[in-house]
Amino acid sequence: MNKIKLLLVAESGMARDAYRDELFKLGVEVDCISDPDGMEGQLCDVPYSGILVDVPTMIRSESTNKGRVSSVMDRFPVLRLLYNGDRGGIRGLSHGGTVRDNKSLKSFVLNECLTFSPRTIRRSRRSDLVLNVLLAADADDFGKRHERTVTVNVSEQGCFVYSTGEWEDDQTAWMVVNELDDKTPIGLHVHWARFWGEMTRIPGIGTSYSSIQPGQLEQIRHLL
Repeated sequence: MNKIKLLLVAESGMARDAYRDELFKLGVEVDCISDPDGMEGQLCDVPYSGILVDVPTMIRSESTNKGRVSSVMDRFPVLRLLYNGDRGGIRGLSHGGTVRDNKSLKSFVLNECLTFSPRTIRRSRRSDLVLNVLLAADADDFGKRHERTVTVNVSEQGCFVYSTGEWEDDQTAWMVVNELDDKTPIGLHVHWARFWGEMTRIPGIGTSYSSIQPGQLEQIRHLL
């Protein structure tokens, strides 16, 4: 197995030790943090291929920014974990799935993390801002072959755009934002793409602006 690295969110104790032991058997590197609020800082500095979350740790968390934590987790493969000390078993639950959606650590690592390119996240503030956009692979495609869609979140540096199209990492895309006064197509650099049906996540593209007018950026800042 190719070497992969995961982030584990779990308080110190038997559960964390059990998770780490199982990951060690799978040949997986893992960094551990005890508080979900530390997740964003860790993900900014280190590239990871997935996130493991101990359910009781999340339930006991007194974080006041759980919406932001959830938004960060949406960018990675995620497995929720439960540990039964009496039976010595680890139970995996798909992120966003039901209690019946059991998934083993091994299955999660092999089927989701192994094929997921390690990545970090930006430190810029993102808002869950829905903007109506036209999305196209080429600036000349508007009016011919564009997709009517929306942003899921937006920052001063880029945005996540909902899409069921076939996109590739490092591809160029273009969007026209309905809410902006200036309808000049905005150039986007696609950093990663999530395909429809790939995971229990919103499909789309994570992008940064490669070409944007100063007035457009100023209006985006105002909307944020």
